[in-house]
Amino acid sequence: MSEHIDDLLRENARLKAELEKINSKKTLSNKRGIFKFVGTLIAGKNLKKSIYNSINEFNEQRKISIDTTSNLIASLIRRITRIGVIGLLVAILPTTLMFYQNNLLKIQNSKIETQTHLAEASRRSTQMFIMGEVLSDVNIELKNSGSSRLSNTLAGRIIGLSRAMKPYRYMVGDKLINEPISPERGQLLISLCKSKIAPSFFVDEILQESDFTKSELIDAKLRGATLRDINLNDANLSGSDLMNVDLQNASLKNTNLSYADLDDANLINANLEGANLKGAFLIRTNLKGANLSGTILDSVKVDRADWLVYIKDKLKIKGATDLFETYKIDSVYYYKTSKLKKPMVLRR
Repeated sequence: MSEHIDDLLRENARLKAELEKINSKKTLSNKRGIFKFVGTLIAGKNLKKSIYNSINEFNEQRKISIDTTSNLIASLIRRITRIGVIGLLVAILPTTLMFYQNNLLKIQNSKIETQTHLAEASRRSTQMFIMGEVLSDVNIELKNSGSSRLSNTLAGRIIGLSRAMKPYRYMVGDKLINEPISPERGQLLISLCKSKIAPSFFVDEILQESDFTKSELIDAKLRGATLRDINLNDANLSGSDLMNVDLQNASLKNTNLSYADLDDANLINANLEGANLKGAFLIRTNLKGANLSGTILDSVKVDRADWLVYIKDKLKIKGATDLFETYKIDSVYYYKTSKLKKPMVLRR
């Protein structure tokens, strides 16, 4: 009985060995098949045959025919082309993935930046409540004191508020504006101009120490306001009504004054370096001692045909020489309904 069991165990071991041998041959065959497929893909089926035919023909005839040479060259070209295409695809794949990843990062960074600016805008908007309280105190003090001057404490609160209202970027539609600006500073300035604070006190005690740079004052109605010595650098006053405004000694560097009405305005010694005055009205505007270096004057309406010569030779305004070389005066209709042509500054 034991001998029979031993025979069965030996037979079982033999069968296992044969099975393992068969499996190893299959694995080797599969590997060879994969390598053969890759080799065929890269090299091509006919390359080996072309080489063999060329060598065999040379051994037999000591020369190679044109057809055999053509087949060999064609096989080589196919191989080189195929390898190049595969290499290009392999190179393009990680590059494409890298560009896609970079694009996702840009989108993510843009969203983070937008969220950051929106949070900042929300925080800044809370200052409107503080401004409301300050302006309320201004009205109460002016009414109760019977004077057009404010207490030093209240004036200091106004100055501190103007400095605290920092510029920021906010959303217009679905995009952030390009440059930071402060709508709150603009609203504060408009409110103060509409109050009955004495002009001399307003200029000496408030404007000279306040910060109204980068104020947003689009289409503001400031006609006749006294804004001497004010700093409105980089502010946006496009389309504003500034008729008869006193801006003597004001700093208006890089300020947007496009299409603003500055008729009869006082701009004596004002710094308008780099300001944008496109389409603005400068009729009877006093520019004595002003700085117009780098100012944009496209389509500016003026009151005399020799305006460029006048500001250059008579007023000797800084930057007027460059403006004279860049612009000219021509008579045009200001509006479609105009009946008379009037002087306008145009580029040469």
